[in-house]
Amino acid sequence: MSTLQEIEAASEALLPVQKEELVRFLTARLYPSVPSSQNARLVREGDDVLLESPPGAPLMTPENVKRMLEDWP
Repeated sequence: MSTLQEIEAASEALLPVQKEELVRFLTARLYPSVPSSQNARLVREGDDVLLESPPGAPLMTPENVKRMLEDWP
């Protein structure tokens, strides 16, 4: 693929999970100073529990969320 238009057209055929992987790949290229191994984390703000997911964090699959909740205090 040699043009942005071809890349955009090809990305339309991707599954949502593949699009997320593509976004992480491009984000890592745009912001190389952000460690790609940095994980999402659960944080408490008042009565709410929020999920913070930095660029390059692993996918928020049910398995990953379950693992995070097991470690939650």
